[in-house]
Amino acid sequence: MKYAVLGTGMVGHTLASRLHTLGHEVRMGARTADNEKATEWVKARGERAGQGTFAEVAAWAERVIVAVNGAQIVALAEALGNAAVAGKTVIDVTNPLDFSKGMPPILVPELSNTTSAGEALQAHLPEARVVKALNTMNHEVMVDPGRVPGDSDAFLCGDIDAAKAETREFLAELGWTAPIDMGPLSAARGLEGLMPFWLRMWGVVGSADFNYRIVRE
Repeated sequence: MKYAVLGTGMVGHTLASRLHTLGHEVRMGARTADNEKATEWVKARGERAGQGTFAEVAAWAERVIVAVNGAQIVALAEALGNAAVAGKTVIDVTNPLDFSKGMPPILVPELSNTTSAGEALQAHLPEARVVKALNTMNHEVMVDPGRVPGDSDAFLCGDIDAAKAETREFLAELGWTAPIDMGPLSAARGLEGLMPFWLRMWGVVGSADFNYRIVRE
């Protein structure tokens, strides 16, 4: 599978590296084709690794993962354009966090409560098939559920069943064999709303190696 991972931060590096280790072709996308972090990643990974602009790697890929700062989701969508992602499953792992007033950050008001980063991405890229997933946990837990003892849950939501099926395949490769489908993409409002709580709990727990578990009959 050809994956484009958009974003050169910790989340993007972790997901891109794991997918590459699993044998996929992976290209890391950034605002510029010669992004230094992407270049270093490509050199470290070697064969089957590449880089380019957001639009370039998305156009090349079969699946696209969005791992930028969620507060910049609209700017990313504008840089991508519909043509690069038309008909493709776009997995959004972002949270629209505002760090301008320090830690812990808050959700960007324009991207929360009555909407979400996931919905904004879909609205600006109407030909993409956006699915929200993996935004409720640390980047290392995303690719290694076993970092948290016992069973824990991953969530997803989206408006297109076929795209959610593809996302479940992607999650299964990472070790998430029974993700909880939250329904339409509007459920991203609640999933993204979990992040301020998660950040507070991080401070209480003292480690990012924790996750949610839904206990039920």
